Parts: sequence; structure tokens; C-alpha cells
Amino acid sequence: MSSVRFKGSIYIGVRDLAAAIAWYKEKLDLRESRKPMDDEIGDVALVSDHGDAFIAFGAPNAANVETRIFSVGNTQKAREWLAARGVKVGPLQVDRQGTPYFEMRDLEDNMIEFSEEP
Repeated sequence: MSSVRFKGSIYIGVRDLAAAIAWYKEKLDLRESRKPMDDEIGDVALVSDHGDAFIAFGAPNAANVETRIFSVGNTQKAREWLAARGVKVGPLQVDRQGTPYFEMRDLEDNMIEFSEEP
């Protein structure tokens, strides 16, 4: 199954930065950004080959409660692709506006939502 294209920019606080970077590279097929990081963005960032997806990593922050969301063209395909790569994915759901989405969990149990583009 070929890679799924997803879009968005999120921040994830992690306890084990090296493990998180390795996990996201493997599971989401990302690479390290060549863009320099600063205190506001995070310690390290990963990007997709197309540059549509960007994840900045830093220290966990309990005050950061915003929902992390990536957009995808097809939630069913994205969910199957992630599940095949060993990612914990939730069921396909539909929000009040009729938009399909699902949630996934990373190795530190951080949640990311994948929402289908209209």
C-alpha cells in the first residue's frame, strides 16, 4: 500500500524525543525538517515528502489541550494505511457536519485526529 498524503501542522509534547522521532518517521513516513527550530516551534520537526504535513516536537505541556488534526483526502484509506503500519487507530466516525474522521494514538498515547477534506 502506498503512502497516504495528509496535510496540517501540529505540535506534540513528548517525554522521549528520540523514540518519538523514530516512531513518527517509521509509522507516518516522515523525515526531519531542514528548517531550524526555535523555542516557539519546538526542539525538532518532521515533515512529509510533499511538505504538506509538519510535526514539531518538544516537552510535554499539560496546558496544551488543543486537538491535533491532519486533513486527508480519504479517511478510510488513511486509516487502513496507518493500521497496516501498526498504529493504534480508532473507528471511522462522522462529526455533526457530516465530515468523516478517525483518531490515532502514538507511542506516548498522544491523540491525533485525521479528518477528511471536504
